[in-house]
Amino acid sequence: MLQRVCEGGSLSITMNIIIALLCILTNQVISQTEDIFPAKILAQQTIISENSDLYVTCSTFGKKKDSMVYVYFLKNGRGIQTQLQKQDQNDILFKIPRAGLHHSGNYSCIYSPQNYTLSEIVKKGGDIIEILVIANFLPADISIVGPSTVHEGHHVEFQCTVSQHLHTLGGCKLIYAYLRKNDTILLVQLFNVSQMLATFIIDSAVLRDSGHYSCIVLPSKCIYEHEYTVHGTNKVFLEVKVDFISLELLRYGVITLMVLLVVCLWWITQQTGKCRHSGGMTG
Repeated sequence: MLQRVCEGGSLSITMNIIIALLCILTNQVISQTEDIFPAKILAQQTIISENSDLYVTCSTFGKKKDSMVYVYFLKNGRGIQTQLQKQDQNDILFKIPRAGLHHSGNYSCIYSPQNYTLSEIVKKGGDIIEILVIANFLPADISIVGPSTVHEGHHVEFQCTVSQHLHTLGGCKLIYAYLRKNDTILLVQLFNVSQMLATFIIDSAVLRDSGHYSCIVLPSKCIYEHEYTVHGTNKVFLEVKVDFISLELLRYGVITLMVLLVVCLWWITQQTGKCRHSGGMTG
């Protein structure tokens, strides 16, 4: 019986210690979160292309007192960057250079008079914006309309589709699609985002058209509805002239031909005259 009482007392002491530790930790968390405040977050673009720079502004305008504070930039509720905001400042610009696909997520801003490490900053709530980073090149599905074995001279049609939801810049409806043969770009065509389809056609197939084909689309390159062809950055004019020597040879050739024609006509006239003269004497 005494052993059980002792064991029960030890268990009670252990539980009390655990409860005390939990209270201490809770008080530390509360004391930290009491001096952390939400800030406004602003971004000119919430959908950007891969490898573009992401700029986000955190604003404490109308929120903080006239004092220096630390502003924290958060992704999915966890701190990723921090800057010291001076007393006369209200806005802080944060930059993520060459953003990758993994930078897509929910972003927010907070501030505090205390300088915390980023690992200590875990905060939810306040203004949140969703940033989406779209791929420059996205693999697509390709299929052949009809048999995959054809004879030379036959018409071949490929269809390029995307099975997943496709995000484009500014909700663009027309983007570029590439048909690749053996990892070399062969054709460029329009990809209709509404129909999720691009069609590539090879007329009069020949033996060298045999190979492995694939398709990729470019969600970050928008084509406006009035722009149906691929344009270069500028245009150049090429004028082809006849070579001087060739032109002189052509002139001499024409003159020679005219001389020969005159001689032939003269000779024919002479022969005709002789024939008439011989005929008159015979009569």
